[in-house]
Amino acid sequence: MRKKWVIIAIIVCGFGISLWRVIPVIQEYVMPEGPKAMLGTTKNNATAKIVKNIGGVKGVDQLGLSAGIYDITILSDHLSNSPDLPDGQKGDRYLGLSLTKSSSFNVGHQEAVEFEPAAFKKLVLRDGHYMISTPGNYVVNRQIPEGQYKVDIHQIKRNNLRREKYNPATITVDSRFLNGNGSGDGNGGVISSTLQRSSPVVVLEKHRLLSISFSGVAKGSYVKLTPMTD
Repeated sequence: MRKKWVIIAIIVCGFGISLWRVIPVIQEYVMPEGPKAMLGTTKNNATAKIVKNIGGVKGVDQLGLSAGIYDITILSDHLSNSPDLPDGQKGDRYLGLSLTKSSSFNVGHQEAVEFEPAAFKKLVLRDGHYMISTPGNYVVNRQIPEGQYKVDIHQIKRNNLRREKYNPATITVDSRFLNGNGSGDGNGGVISSTLQRSSPVVVLEKHRLLSISFSGVAKGSYVKLTPMTD
């Protein structure tokens, strides 16, 4: 009888080890093309192009762009009615933006935006922390290592009373699933300068994005991430 249970235990352990190895392979296989491009496991088909004066909302194909991961720069004095770049000003950038066939953009009269294939540049650790002043999506383990990070937000508000009343300045730091199935999972996932948090810590794991958004803040605002050690 004892021998029988030993055999069953060995079989169960073997199955568990096999499943542990197979699950990441399955996840990689079923993951959409965009996240695969972010991870560097497939080609990023993004194309370089300057789009200007299109007027109205246009799809990716109408803009002459391919689906892919883009770094975007505003070339005109402003950019209005754009959900991905709210309140955009000349020179503002957004990194690692995923555009699909269903994505659309509005670049109005006298407005211009430059689209480039995402560079996925590694963040540089200086004096024990990472400084990020450009909003966008940063790929964990490709641009920043896994781990827990203490978050410090340095926010410079724009001098606009109406904005402060109806749309206050905010910086949000979020740990997102790379496959798009959520925006933080409760593990210190979302940290915002408009929220009170007792422990501003973000958890970054494999197959996730470090997603940072700025709204209504002046140039010079930044996020500081300090790796936490046991």
